[in-house]
Amino acid sequence: MKKINYSIRDTFGKALENIGKTNQKVVAISPDLKQATKLSYFFLKYPERSIETGIAEANAVGISAGLALSGLRPVLASFGAFLTGKNVEIRTSIAFNKAPVVLVGTHGGLIGPDGTTQAGLQDISIMRSMPNMLVIQPSTNNETKSALKYFLSKKNKDIVYLRISREITKEFFPKKYKFKIGKIIPVLDEYKDAYVFTSGPLLSNCFEAIKGIKGKKIGLGNLSSIKPIDIKSLRSIISKTSKIITFEDHTVYGGLGSAVNEAVNKLKCKVKIFNFGIDDIFTQSGSVPDLYKYYKLDEASIRKKIISCLNTFL
Repeated sequence: MKKINYSIRDTFGKALENIGKTNQKVVAISPDLKQATKLSYFFLKYPERSIETGIAEANAVGISAGLALSGLRPVLASFGAFLTGKNVEIRTSIAFNKAPVVLVGTHGGLIGPDGTTQAGLQDISIMRSMPNMLVIQPSTNNETKSALKYFLSKKNKDIVYLRISREITKEFFPKKYKFKIGKIIPVLDEYKDAYVFTSGPLLSNCFEAIKGIKGKKIGLGNLSSIKPIDIKSLRSIISKTSKIITFEDHTVYGGLGSAVNEAVNKLKCKVKIFNFGIDDIFTQSGSVPDLYKYYKLDEASIRKKIISCLNTFL
């Protein structure tokens, strides 16, 4: 694990710029948020392949769908809360028509002082419910670069929602890390008492929380592929433990935890599942560390929740 000093959204922006050199079909589209989403790197390098729609997300979705159906590979980026708010347009123009657009939602989860209206806390639920849509939340810079390279390869035609954090996160994966759809990537692979699933910025909090619990064998899986989930990998994990715990910086309704619950239900296994995230509320504003602490998703709170789950009898 390595501490770094630049955010996942910066990594996304620079990686997109680099990919633009080799894939001439990549087009960037921004509804007036290219600086915040870091599409600005691509805009500066390739102005002829960059489109600014202004504050008109629905229009941006329509343009993206048209370009995709014309043979280009559009990357549409905005705040996750704003972008997925246009779910009718995304559903009809992109998902229904199988238009291969890469949708990038930044500022997901507890984003800090920007406020409730700009925090994406229902975006995974919305996008996961759409047919033909993949939902991916990279957890580190290396994973972000690898995922973007995967989806913007010249042969890839997936429709995908990438949830990109605005935060600086620790690095858990090597530079040559290869992203794979659906895979559960083990971070702590020695387990018996419980197994924790998470992704995005919470991967670091969960890692530190588990390392502080002595005398227990608790696994940690990076579930960046929220839709789909590899059932074979999940079955293997469940065969070695009786307790599954999920953490997410998203509503507990329809998010990562719900995805795990649905996948486990298909396996018809006897396992106890605990889901933690944001309850049925709109969040407050504040610093990111204060918000994590307030909503009990900081390292200390996660540790307490895991210990409580371990002490719960089946």
